[in-house]
Amino acid sequence: MTWDLRFQAEILRRLRSRLGVPRHPENVQLICRIGNQIERLIVQYSHLVVDEKTLPHLRLTSCVLASYQALSSELLGPEQALKLVEDVFVSIGQTSLKLYTKAMLMFSKDPFTAITNAGKKRAMEQYGGAWDFKYEETATSFTMTSTKCFYHDFFTAAEAQHLTRIFCSWDENWIKQIDPQKYGILFERPTTLGYGGKECARSFSRGLKQVKRDLRLTFRYSRPGKRGEIISSDHIPG
Repeated sequence: MTWDLRFQAEILRRLRSRLGVPRHPENVQLICRIGNQIERLIVQYSHLVVDEKTLPHLRLTSCVLASYQALSSELLGPEQALKLVEDVFVSIGQTSLKLYTKAMLMFSKDPFTAITNAGKKRAMEQYGGAWDFKYEETATSFTMTSTKCFYHDFFTAAEAQHLTRIFCSWDENWIKQIDPQKYGILFERPTTLGYGGKECARSFSRGLKQVKRDLRLTFRYSRPGKRGEIISSDHIPG
């Protein structure tokens, strides 16, 4: 089973649990209708898929849209349906992503480089041509900006732009693990397409603690009794 199908199965399982299917068997049919609607939406919006990497993301967006449509039309109000779908979606993989991010930051010699390299690698390996990523990088800062996003394009085509924010919320699973006091990294996400912005901007910068750490790495004892000689400028931020 591919990862997107596992994701779909987990969404439906968690929805069944949240809706109390064992106590309310009538909701079994609702879950079945969501599953069928997912497949219809995949066919309906298949024209948005531009390459192989984009294809599994079509299933994810279809899962979110089908769940929201069914819940808001048959069982809950729009706001309640949005909150339930968002809670369920964000919770999938939450624990493992939190632990992975914490471990990466905690055990890395340079947390800033580790997390920015991870962001670039993920963008290249997991997302296709339906996204665009632009990078601005210096010794002390890294910014990744997107003006095109498949999730946003899908929900815009489906006239449900407000659902894009669910995918923005999922990123909070790793964003909240970036403790500036502990790791010397400042993270900012001033705007996203999902919240009505013109772009998604993710900015990382080295905090004061990290700069001090890097400066300390440039000082060594050249020989006993002689302190503070700068032996390299490689670690001094530009």
